[in-house]
Amino acid sequence: MGILRASIVCLSLWVSLATAAELEIPLRLPLEAIREALASQLVAASSKGFLYREGRCRYLNLGAPSLASADGRLRVSAPGTAALGLELLGQCQNAVAWRGTLDFTLVPVLDPAGHLRLRVADSKVTDENGSPAAGFIWEMSKRYVHPRIERFSYDFGAARDAMLEVVRTAAPAPYREQLTQVLAGLALQQPRVQPAGLVVPVSLQVPDAWLVAPPATTSAAPLNEAELEALDRALQPWDAFLVYSLKQLALDNADPALRERLFTLLLESRYRLSAILAGEETTAGDPLQALFVDAWSELRKILDDSRHVVFLDSGDALLALDRAAPGLQVRPSADALRRLARSLRPGGAEDPLAYDWTVDPQLRALFGVPEIAEPPAPPRTTSWLDFLVRTAHAADEPLLDRWIPRRDELDLYEARIGKLLGETAARELERGSLAAPYDAVYRNLVPSTALIESCWRQYVKRGGKVTYLRSASRSVGMMQINQRVWRGFYDVERLRWSTAYNVRAGSQILMRYLRDYAIPYAARSGRPEDAPRAVYAVYNAGPRAVGRFGKENAHPREKRVDGRFWKLYSAIAAGGRADLRNCTASAEED
Repeated sequence: MGILRASIVCLSLWVSLATAAELEIPLRLPLEAIREALASQLVAASSKGFLYREGRCRYLNLGAPSLASADGRLRVSAPGTAALGLELLGQCQNAVAWRGTLDFTLVPVLDPAGHLRLRVADSKVTDENGSPAAGFIWEMSKRYVHPRIERFSYDFGAARDAMLEVVRTAAPAPYREQLTQVLAGLALQQPRVQPAGLVVPVSLQVPDAWLVAPPATTSAAPLNEAELEALDRALQPWDAFLVYSLKQLALDNADPALRERLFTLLLESRYRLSAILAGEETTAGDPLQALFVDAWSELRKILDDSRHVVFLDSGDALLALDRAAPGLQVRPSADALRRLARSLRPGGAEDPLAYDWTVDPQLRALFGVPEIAEPPAPPRTTSWLDFLVRTAHAADEPLLDRWIPRRDELDLYEARIGKLLGETAARELERGSLAAPYDAVYRNLVPSTALIESCWRQYVKRGGKVTYLRSASRSVGMMQINQRVWRGFYDVERLRWSTAYNVRAGSQILMRYLRDYAIPYAARSGRPEDAPRAVYAVYNAGPRAVGRFGKENAHPREKRVDGRFWKLYSAIAAGGRADLRNCTASAEED
């Protein structure tokens, strides 16, 4: 039986001397699902839990059973009551009355039709004090309870078919017919009891040709614009699948810590997706497959949820087949991703692969990304002077939009942008205060990040027209917010065309990264001064990069970027000011 040891997939591959190979993929059935099905079938033909009843004075009643696994078997325990008596003059004259517990040791087996059955290996009946009950109670149990347990049946067909359909649609067209034939010959093996439930192995005979991976096709030549656009379109279903799936999992799990881990997974996958599309990262083979394998491996470290076994088993099957049969070149096609996602919400009308750039309020709420707050309104005017001050205040932000400062305007521009950055940082600190020294770290982070990302600029000229600043990775504006990473969380058009909105979004992101990644990192290192460098590393490359500035073998480009940020941050933290003529920070002059 194959069960992958890294808590991800249950998988083993044996290759015989005749070069035949067998792959086993698990179907899992959690204990709670078995318990619910058993409880339902035990009382299906009875009333109010009575398994036997003749009048008011002769009955056997069974309460809700509990279920556990031990020593490779299932243990069922249920409270019960029983009586054996006669009714005289409206009163029960009981020869025996019992209240206690029925315990059963069960062996799970598959019948020839592939249905799970339970065989009673042992049983005992105890009274309320834990002492063995009267023999007639055990006889009643054997007569009325044992047969019901052994009539129990659970059909694995729906779960098996859903998993196999995902696998089938993931095969490339040249292999699909052959894979269909292989899947037609699958066999369900006898179940195995594990602490969390049952595992029923599905065994497949893997053709020899699938055991060897094809030669890597990675090209060192950069993709041209048309190729990048085609790759972007090809990867959009993956990003849509990931967002949909993590949303559904977050909806079903209100634990803030689990939701935070799901959010981190989303960020990491999107940062990697952005790096691939920007040509900053190459993969050996299909980028979609690399993204799927990476994200699914992380997801299985986070999630082991009995409510989503079809989703998890199907994804595990794709990962298992990819590892055991690399020559098959299984790929998570759009159809496979759609079927996999829909297993989380069977019957749902929403297309899990729908891809757009609109803000998703539900996504923001689930992962704690608040709407960008507008600045507080100025106080109500009481004089002409107040009116003039208010008008000037309100005019500051729109004046920044589409402004590309001339060299003789830089002093005024620096003052206005500096004011916007300072006020935005202060408002963000009011919304979520930070203890020293991290409050000062944050105040200096905002202008430093804007300086290294854009030299405090939101706009450039292209073809003689003013447009928003954007990078190869589709990061935009003064804070260079990556549109792919934050799709669904922020208004894309406002990120592009509103300086104030871009700054507020970037400041919000910096605050989150400081709280969630940088401060914990600095606590582990014991050096609070690591926090600003850790924040910027995450801002630049995602949560996995949090400690890259301390690695001796860091990529030269990363070393260069991290070094430049630290130089700018240190100057601003020492009281210096931004120099937009040279895109540096100069020390404060006496």
